Amino acid sequence: MRSTTCFDFRVRRSWRRRVSAAVLSSGLLALVMLEPAAFGAPFVPSDSRQVLERLPPRTGREWQAIGSLRAELAREPRSAAVAAELARRYLELFRAEGEPRLVAYAQSALAPWREDRDPPLEILQRRAEIAQSEHRFDEALADLKRVIERDPRSVAARLTLASIDLVRADYDASRRECARLVLLADAAVAGACSSAVRAMTGEAGGAYQYLTHALAEPGGLTPDLRVWIETLTAETAEALGASHNAEAHYRAALAAATGEGGRPSVYLLAAYADFLLRERRAADVLALLVDAPPADALALRIAVAEKQLGRLDTARVDSLSYRLQLALEGLDMTHAREAAYFALYVLDKPDLAVKRALANWNVQREPIDARLVLEAALAAHRTADAQAVLDWLESSGCEHADLKQLERRLRS
Repeated sequence: MRSTTCFDFRVRRSWRRRVSAAVLSSGLLALVMLEPAAFGAPFVPSDSRQVLERLPPRTGREWQAIGSLRAELAREPRSAAVAAELARRYLELFRAEGEPRLVAYAQSALAPWREDRDPPLEILQRRAEIAQSEHRFDEALADLKRVIERDPRSVAARLTLASIDLVRADYDASRRECARLVLLADAAVAGACSSAVRAMTGEAGGAYQYLTHALAEPGGLTPDLRVWIETLTAETAEALGASHNAEAHYRAALAAATGEGGRPSVYLLAAYADFLLRERRAADVLALLVDAPPADALALRIAVAEKQLGRLDTARVDSLSYRLQLALEGLDMTHAREAAYFALYVLDKPDLAVKRALANWNVQREPIDARLVLEAALAAHRTADAQAVLDWLESSGCEHADLKQLERRLRS
């Protein structure tokens, strides 16, 4: 799901991006080790002058604003307002670039309140966002509930709750939070929130009809809100098997995101790239991502596109193997989704992909997560391992076209 508020532009932008990513999340499971030689031991440089990684330059308006806020926070380290704004800036940059260090920087900004059970509201909200980004859902929910206890009209907190509930496939809870937004937020926000739930629970057609109507309303959508709804509409069209409509909405979302000097989120780029890959349009993926930030999620899509074209870059595979090593070994469940994706689509290791995909499915249950389990189980000839996802498809009423096709293959 994606979310946005109508009251404060900064909150609106942050939460459209947050929930628009449907909060790519995962959680903890039993640790499963790879065979020791699968990807080699961690690299230890022999020369202290050796360059391990080049970070992108920290220039531009975003970093200038961050620099000013850091200086202000240094002068007033207990200023909750400044700390929360600095954390928000870091998280917003994280959604655009996919650089995990930015989440750590956001967390550092809130350090004085790390152990505080009842900090200022803005700190609670940002702390919940950070926990959500790191897939610590229980902690995020605890902080969000404290926000709502103190401020029942908090749109941002309710949107985040709805998002987490949706990702965890608690559709009734997500639907309730969306319904509460009717009296608190713009009709388009509340309606899109509900549409995200409907699209997963057997009402994708009605959801698509609502979303396209909202997009057609004259003049009512800000650019950020339009990006969110166009992306959600693209995914809903894809669920219905309407590829032509889905692409039109993905392109509209990109156009809205890049207007006025903006840039698309990693989530939007990855979602559109996955759509193109399923359409076997690898060259279009490479064109889409040619200037994209070096996020792992996007490097994975580039690798799959290169593989489809028969020219996979071995250096890229080695880099991804190194960066995802802990996840591949089952030691870092935060990136279990990426590990499953890499193992299945790049490494051709379906048995490993099944393990990682199931670990991921235990916590986050979006269409991409279901697809990973189903396709890995098919490739590994381990139909029984897909049972949890097959049960979910039946109980949720999810009618996603390619998931239903995979279901038929597994049940035949």
